[in-house]
Amino acid sequence: MSLITWNNKQLSVGIKKIDEQHKVLVNYINQLSMAIDDNDNNIIDTLFNKLYDYTQYHFQDEEKYFVSLNPQDLKLHQLQHKHFVEELYRIKQQKTELISADLLFFLTDWLINHIQVEDRKFIEQNQ
Repeated sequence: MSLITWNNKQLSVGIKKIDEQHKVLVNYINQLSMAIDDNDNNIIDTLFNKLYDYTQYHFQDEEKYFVSLNPQDLKLHQLQHKHFVEELYRIKQQKTELISADLLFFLTDWLINHIQVEDRKFIEQNQ
């Protein structure tokens, strides 16, 4: 599977702290992609757990920042985060062998779309 290449024009939301956290998420997904290509279940499990934990940390941190911008509009964004974490949790409960390229497509698609559309929209509307 192809890796995500960070591109400020396409992925930056203009908030350094959030961009740096998004880069960490991208890095975990890229590492997970390589581990899946190598069929290394031990590393897949470790990386997925790191991705899961860091995603929760990032979402909490991002929501703290967003609430300072506009607490009234934050609820939908929080629900999107909650749904994604629930999906990651569901996947985490499965066997490592089921973490596949399909999962990576889901992760990549969701993250890229969320950054490009939802995060940017929230920041632009509330600055």
